[in-house]
Amino acid sequence: MNEQAAFRSGFVAIIGRPNTGKSTLLNTLTGEKVAIVSHRPQTTRNRIQGVITGPDYQAVFTDTPGMHAPKHKLGGFMAKTADAARGEADIILFVAEAD
Repeated sequence: MNEQAAFRSGFVAIIGRPNTGKSTLLNTLTGEKVAIVSHRPQTTRNRIQGVITGPDYQAVFTDTPGMHAPKHKLGGFMAKTADAARGEADIILFVAEAD
């Protein structure tokens, strides 16, 4: 098998409720501060992408706003943003609180 055929790539959407550590996970996976991290819920308002490249793979991770029932227009925009990321991903990584 040649090197080109062994290479794998894909898109991973990181989803979950607000303030469950999605941005922290993205920063940890990439080894860079690409997403803002705060104790305040709903800090991420747009999709933020981080790329991880290895010798035979490349993965594009997308941090999304928290999944919640919107109560205003901004919340509705954020919910649509998170929902769109799910549809564009090859894999969905669901993050939940351990408790």
